[in-house]
Amino acid sequence: MIKSLLQNNLNWLFLVAISCSCFSQVDTLKLKNKVILTGEVKRLSQGVITIETDYSDSDFKVEFDKVAHIHIIKKTLIILSKGRRSFGHLTTNKEGKLQVTTDEGKVEIFSMNEMVALSEINDKFLERFTGSIDLGFNLSKANHLRQFTVGGALHYIDKSWVMDGSVNILNSYQDDIDDTKRTDAKIDVLRIIVDGKWFIVASTSFLSNTEQALKGRLSPSLGAGKFIKNNNKLYWGIGLGLLYNIENYIDSTLNKTSSEVFVSSNINLFNFDDLSLSAEAKLLPSLSQKGRIRSDINLTIKYDLPSDFYIKGGFTVNYDNQPAIEGNDTDYVVTTGIGWKFD
Repeated sequence: MIKSLLQNNLNWLFLVAISCSCFSQVDTLKLKNKVILTGEVKRLSQGVITIETDYSDSDFKVEFDKVAHIHIIKKTLIILSKGRRSFGHLTTNKEGKLQVTTDEGKVEIFSMNEMVALSEINDKFLERFTGSIDLGFNLSKANHLRQFTVGGALHYIDKSWVMDGSVNILNSYQDDIDDTKRTDAKIDVLRIIVDGKWFIVASTSFLSNTEQALKGRLSPSLGAGKFIKNNNKLYWGIGLGLLYNIENYIDSTLNKTSSEVFVSSNINLFNFDDLSLSAEAKLLPSLSQKGRIRSDINLTIKYDLPSDFYIKGGFTVNYDNQPAIEGNDTDYVVTTGIGWKFD
């Protein structure tokens, strides 16, 4: 009997040890209503923290102000109010404050309402990428209008680097009117410096646009910028730098190169239920062509749907006061579509 009791106790202790071991290998969220969620915390964005669990078909999304305690196994990049950044292992200490332990062993403590965003940083390079793809189609009986749009985005983040890439393609066909084709793509690489308030940015953009007889404009640039606002409702940054254009037109006699200064402003509004808005404005006065001024404006609105789907509306304006075709100084595009995010 004693042997049997000892064996049962050993079995029980073994199960407890296994349970504790498994529990210690997962992220934990404890909500203010005492509910505990375990799994893998994906991100904190737009005031919502996302956790993937083994006991649910879809990820849990929880408003961050309802979280009382948090513990994350992997190293985490934390974005704080006023543009501050921290990197390390994140947990909640006994005083109810968030605590970050850096690679150097330094302990940083701050209030939960100071944290704007967080992302787990995977050890594997390829696992640090996220992206999205969206499609749109418009059809009208009048003049047999058919318009197709395809868009895609790719995002990378680690402790000090951020990369954003995007491509948008529009093809429009209509009776008795020349086909309209437009492709714009860009990639931005940011190096965060000076406590996360400043950054250096290297970019390359491409634009092909039949409306402005532009076969292709390749524009590498280099500049620097500052985060003006960075909180749980708003991100706003400004930049300044130099840009070089390599322009090829449908009429090859118009091909040219030029240099420009760029002044840019980027703004993102989020944490408004499932709605988000991003906008970018860029002014580009020429250094090599007297009197030439260009500007680009982009506006995107997204509404999140279940299962990582979303609907999207976009508005883009390109202006050039010295266009290749007289009278075509302005081109604008309005697009709609449905998309899916992946990570």
